[in-house]
Amino acid sequence: MNDKLETVLLKAAVMTFEELGFMLPTPKLDESQQHATAQAAVGVQFRGLFAGELVVLVCGDWLPRLAANMLGEDEPPSLLQQFDALGEIANVICGNVLPQIAGPQVIFNLSAPCPVEIPQMAAIDPECPAAKTQLGLETGRAEVRLYLHSETA
Repeated sequence: MNDKLETVLLKAAVMTFEELGFMLPTPKLDESQQHATAQAAVGVQFRGLFAGELVVLVCGDWLPRLAANMLGEDEPPSLLQQFDALGEIANVICGNVLPQIAGPQVIFNLSAPCPVEIPQMAAIDPECPAAKTQLGLETGRAEVRLYLHSETA
């Protein structure tokens, strides 16, 4: 994996969770965060100078709080709204990462965020992400993976 890509991915993910989700991610994971069970994943596909997908995987039970924070609510919103919130997180991270990699003038077309089945993550992994980062969030973690494909727009 490319260290520069991972640094760009980490910075974009931290900024997005802080500013959009009102959460304080930590770069180091404690034991409970490391062993948190995968709960949900959302992917955003993109095409432009190069093509690929950015996937955000939620491990632990913090997704309801993230969605409530983003919506300004005290109670956890519906599961659909939770996935919408996670999709927006993935979309914003992707939108911040691509200009850092390709330059600000390059245009990419992003698909709407879509849920990714957890077992499907294993099928994506043989492609080996170009970059991957993890953030500690409450008693769980977020994994952000950037896959780059050789095909172009």
